[in-house]
Amino acid sequence: MSSARYRLLSPAGEKLQDGQGDVEVAGGALVLAPDGESVLRIPFGSIAAVAEPGPFTVRVTLAGGDVLELSRLGVMRTQLLAELRDGRGDDAAAAAGAVGEAEVFPAEASFAEAGRGPAEVRVYDDALLVIGAAGAERVGFSFVGAVDTRDYVITVEVAGRAPLTLSRLGRRTGELAGLLAGRLRQARGRTAAFLGSLLPGLDPVALRAAASLLRDGVAGPAGALDGIHPDLAATLIRLATLPDRRDAVAVLGRRSELAIGFRQLVSVRRPAVGTTPWRDHAAAPHIGEHESPGGAFRPGLAGALAAGVMSGVASGGPGSSGSGSGSGLGFGFGEGYGAFGAYWGFRALGAGMNAAGTRPMTPRPDVTRGLLTPATEDLSALTAAGESPTVLAFVLGSARGYVVYEALNLPEPATCVFRGELAAVNRALDDAGFRAEDLAPAARIPHDAAWADRLAAALGG
Repeated sequence: MSSARYRLLSPAGEKLQDGQGDVEVAGGALVLAPDGESVLRIPFGSIAAVAEPGPFTVRVTLAGGDVLELSRLGVMRTQLLAELRDGRGDDAAAAAGAVGEAEVFPAEASFAEAGRGPAEVRVYDDALLVIGAAGAERVGFSFVGAVDTRDYVITVEVAGRAPLTLSRLGRRTGELAGLLAGRLRQARGRTAAFLGSLLPGLDPVALRAAASLLRDGVAGPAGALDGIHPDLAATLIRLATLPDRRDAVAVLGRRSELAIGFRQLVSVRRPAVGTTPWRDHAAAPHIGEHESPGGAFRPGLAGALAAGVMSGVASGGPGSSGSGSGSGLGFGFGEGYGAFGAYWGFRALGAGMNAAGTRPMTPRPDVTRGLLTPATEDLSALTAAGESPTVLAFVLGSARGYVVYEALNLPEPATCVFRGELAAVNRALDDAGFRAEDLAPAARIPHDAAWADRLAAALGG
């Protein structure tokens, strides 16, 4: 929490309120507690943009057009901006149904919704999320055609949209390009593995062709699937559809052209695990013990003078009591033992073998490492069956300018009907995490006894 000066402005720029208050990011929202006033709580989903219009000022634009300006934050300004960035990123990822943990890159982005300017690029298991000052944009890997890197600029080709360009990544350009290539490859591998478990008897070549049509979140036309193998579409529907939903799908198939799709709901990436971390079992730390043994004299000028006198005595030089042969009275042993005088002189200076304070040698380190299982993907966890499927199965029916969305393996309360082309509706559903209700459908048909009649009326007879 930080104290700040605030101004609350209308969409027209008129001042609604100002004063002093406490600011914090908590519970998925920006919370302003003005002195003596009611608390203003702004959920991340209600924040349209965050900017710095001037030095030490944070400007938060709400979805309705109102503006909150915060100043005099001091050193907490950077932390507040970081918390808003992370909170908005997590909220956008949840709204888009992104799968897995994010790898984050700061970059300059140019795209439709995110606009052009500084942005946060988040790479998930199934999608690329670009969060700019003006909003967030999701790019599902299944709709990515190619990733090109040239002159430190990454260009991502997206089906049905203008290309996304990412720049000003510096040395992380290669890291992001490699990560995108790896995630694209892994996403396609998961689709092939899931279809292989769903259709174990299908020929490998036919399975590869089906996986190219049924990329994660993309609906493949039933006719194209049957062209790969007879009755392939009917087999997929039978295997992935709840028993009480099969009659409705049969009715929808008679009234429209069906396309079948599968969409991964949860991450199957598993982190690395191990028994014990690596450590050096033999060499103990020697913090503060790396200095040399040193001599027997005090530090400073007094020690230096004493060392000079001892050196002269040991060598029989001026001021010594011994002879030139090193037999000084202080360190020699008389005639014939002059060499020992030099020895003891050097010992007094800290030299010689076995000098006091010498650190003993340590044994060779034991660098045995613990057992480690690297990060991997649990492909067996991909299933469209059971009470909690990890893969959503759905169909899209196209007829007379309408597209019908029907979930096959989840107990959705209603069928949603949209205006538009199948490919555009498919992309919109994928960007919204297949929460069809969030896209304002043209019609919503409950699953009751009158479902078939209401569907016929919604499709124009």
